[in-house]
Amino acid sequence: MKSARGMAVGVLVLVGGLSGPALGQSASEADQKAVGQKSESVRKQKEGLLPPKEALEQKDTDIAPDAYQPKGVDLGAFLLMPKMELDVARNSNIYATNYDAKHDIISTYRPELALNSRFDRHAINALARVERKEFVTFDKESVTNGLAQLSGRYDVTDRDALNASLTYTHDHEDRGSFDDAGGLRPTEFHYLTLNGSGAFSIGNLTSSLGVTAVKRDWEDTRTSTGITPSHFRNRNELDVTLRESYEFIPGYSWVNEGTLLWRAYQHDADQFGIGRDSSGLRLGTGIGLDISELVRGDFLAGYMRQNYKDERLSDPSGYYVKARLNWSPSKLTTIIPTLERSIEETTANNVSALIRTAVSVTVRHELQRNLILGSTLSYSRDEQKGGNLEADTYEGVVRATYLFNRNLYSSLELGEKHKLTNVDGSGFNQTTAMLRLGLQY
Repeated sequence: MKSARGMAVGVLVLVGGLSGPALGQSASEADQKAVGQKSESVRKQKEGLLPPKEALEQKDTDIAPDAYQPKGVDLGAFLLMPKMELDVARNSNIYATNYDAKHDIISTYRPELALNSRFDRHAINALARVERKEFVTFDKESVTNGLAQLSGRYDVTDRDALNASLTYTHDHEDRGSFDDAGGLRPTEFHYLTLNGSGAFSIGNLTSSLGVTAVKRDWEDTRTSTGITPSHFRNRNELDVTLRESYEFIPGYSWVNEGTLLWRAYQHDADQFGIGRDSSGLRLGTGIGLDISELVRGDFLAGYMRQNYKDERLSDPSGYYVKARLNWSPSKLTTIIPTLERSIEETTANNVSALIRTAVSVTVRHELQRNLILGSTLSYSRDEQKGGNLEADTYEGVVRATYLFNRNLYSSLELGEKHKLTNVDGSGFNQTTAMLRLGLQY
């Protein structure tokens, strides 16, 4: 493992040394060649604000100036964007326990390939990423994760478009999750997600329809006392959302949104003999904002409910809130506040669902052209419907990203997480520190 780590670092140093101004290319020439080669999301953020969800998915390096954006490999109508990240992190409580916390050093290797189209109209994009986490002391925690995605957009008109994506995710349960089985190794899971959406406008009225179908599968978990049958969590999910938005004043819209939800488990009953199939709805109305380059987002309030076929499970219902804003008080600063109250799935015995209220604020600031500061503060409250557990989770992350040139960057990140519950022994405190070296072309 040491030799592989040394070789990876050596490759980064070698390629980083060969990139940038050393090639005899002036900064202005490099900037000129990079124009039009950035990812679509980066261009949209520069020309106008992204929707908050897309802005949250951006990395700090995505908002860097053109001179620090990778050029990619020119393949004619497509652009190949290779990337490699190496992380070294320390976690003070890798098992997320309330007592006898174990700390460890984790090395992460994350190669990635993105293929982006450069058509005048429409788009086809592909993404593949592998992530290997190596724990120095507790090597049973070492895992390999992966993601593959194919997405596309068909432009019907300048305002109307159809979008679709297919994503495969291979990952492992977080040790701090409510559904963590406490296995000898992290619980492995696989997701296959199909997204489809379309938006059409007539005058000031915009109608959109979105469909999300997810197939979720978990592997059984070996514990110190036997095997936990995690496969009873396997299920198929379908969400269908209709949204109507009417712009009554430039930049201000009245938004109505309704979602129908279905949850179909692959087994008629779980290991406790409880059937977990359900259907539900979520209705919201409110204000949508899209004011030039200042703010974009929604504030919706309404009602939500989930009905379970098994009468032994109580049906959660109540008020629904979703607020997400992408606010840019200056050209150098982005602030993204979010607030949401939702019904979340769980397979805890005799518990139908979790009622979650979550709030967060993400801030990004370009301190210099090649130095980007970022932070995220979040709070969530989870309450079991049919159970007694209540949990409050506080989390804060601060980071700084320095871009040496368009091909090489480094990040330093510090994080703190506290989970408080009304059940003895189920809360925890966790401190993390991470140093990242990234190579992109």
